[in-house]
Amino acid sequence: MSQPTSRRTRKDALRNRDRVLDAATDLVRSDGEKVPMAKIAERAGVGVGTVYRHFATREELLGALVHRSFGLAVDNARAAAAHPGSALEGVRLFFLATMRDRERFVLPLHGGPLVFTPATRTRQADVRTALRTLLERGKVAGELRADLTPEDLIVASSLLSRPLPGTSDWDGLARRQIDLMINGLGPSAPPAG
Repeated sequence: MSQPTSRRTRKDALRNRDRVLDAATDLVRSDGEKVPMAKIAERAGVGVGTVYRHFATREELLGALVHRSFGLAVDNARAAAAHPGSALEGVRLFFLATMRDRERFVLPLHGGPLVFTPATRTRQADVRTALRTLLERGKVAGELRADLTPEDLIVASSLLSRPLPGTSDWDGLARRQIDLMINGLGPSAPPAG
């Protein structure tokens, strides 16, 4: 027995939408925000009408890319906060997840467009909330500096996820930077008397 046509159509439409978003992610990251919609359609393997059916304007498409990227960031922050080990290990996991997903991010701190919908602002706040939970746990346990903020982790992860030009082994260098940062996030030693 075959699926009803409307259900199959909806699944096809969702698949096409995801293909458009994937293609747009790649092209916006390589060509910038002004990449032609026709080029996005071609990369996605759909007609330009399909792109416009899902995203009536370029701004709407860019907003969807930012929104989806913040969804990844929320997932990474929540996973780090839920990590059962030390808060420092949770921070390390957040940094590593950001590096892993760097090619999927189209975020302002990652060089992406400044397009925010109310729903995206909610996701942005959810990232901070999850990281704040992680940091508070680490501070209470005496593992983390008292002045550490979610913004500190967000900026550090953003910097780690943007490879420096001319670096042959960015992943290795970034992992070393993570180790150095993790060592510097612990509580400060009292000044020598």
